[in-house]
Amino acid sequence: MLESLISAITHHELVEKALVLHKNGSKGILLTGGCDERGRVPVCDIVPAIQEIKEKTGMLLIAHTGFISREDASALRVSGLDGIGFDVIGDMGTAKEVYGLSVSEMDYVESLRAIRDSGIMIFPHVCVGLHFGELRGEIRALEMIREVKPATVIITGLMPVSGTPMAHIKPRLSDFEKVITKAVEMFPGASVVLGCAHSSGKDREMIEMIAMKCGVSGIAAPTVSTAGFARENGFEINYYGMCCGLVPGESTRIDVP
Repeated sequence: MLESLISAITHHELVEKALVLHKNGSKGILLTGGCDERGRVPVCDIVPAIQEIKEKTGMLLIAHTGFISREDASALRVSGLDGIGFDVIGDMGTAKEVYGLSVSEMDYVESLRAIRDSGIMIFPHVCVGLHFGELRGEIRALEMIREVKPATVIITGLMPVSGTPMAHIKPRLSDFEKVITKAVEMFPGASVVLGCAHSSGKDREMIEMIAMKCGVSGIAAPTVSTAGFARENGFEINYYGMCCGLVPGESTRIDVP
């Protein structure tokens, strides 16, 4: 999946590519990449680059950090990073079998707390069907997240990626309904959003319909059919050109015919 992203290995390369993107009209950048054996993405290695990009462009910068210490979270806060997307797994067997990580619930909770206490906006992600398409630990993940009182909770779903052991596996549609309904119930003061990773083809449309009926605040990259359904059924529709985890604002609103 990383092959579709823009590669930037060094501080200089990241800054230069960010400046080109800004010149071409980009509003922000998602900093992401592969993680190490401890589930950490080395974002803190590029703190000086983040600072330089913020100073020169003012673009929105968010990151996937994986597990993170308080020290690293604080450094990212000082750099000007706008937000962190953090995947939370509620079943440690899934973390081991799918991600190859030997971690505990407390490892997740401590990272959540570190991000919250740093003052950086956090938007936790919960993936439906991550355990080979089965529902296992998703509700527990929501319970773990509740402590940090996020402004946004992102619900995603297992994507059938070609060439992987789960290339032909998709979560049950009913499981999306269960998790989204529970998330909306558990986070009444937050935005529950269906993230961009939520299957493809006809299933994608059906999941989006379920999400709307369950009361989500937003859907990332909705299908044309979903937008039409929402319009025809009286939903208020606004489009924003940004990561779904960030709180929508006038500066990121876009016009879509």
